[in-house]
Amino acid sequence: MNQKITVNRDVFIQNIKASIETLPVTELELCDLSNEIGIVIANLAGFDKKIETEVTTGITHGFGLVRQLNKP
Repeated sequence: MNQKITVNRDVFIQNIKASIETLPVTELELCDLSNEIGIVIANLAGFDKKIETEVTTGITHGFGLVRQLNKP
């Protein structure tokens, strides 16, 4: 039986906000922002390879959705 891994939305937002606020700059490079998001998700959901794959697949899907919505 596959159990869906979830995180509490409010806790995620609180943690990502706290994490980003500790960064020394206000203009974040995408790699730095991505690192912080990955750290927060891994701390909340776990860090095994299946979770990492699920997260990266979701991000890739999000990029694909934006591409489709912005097709000329």
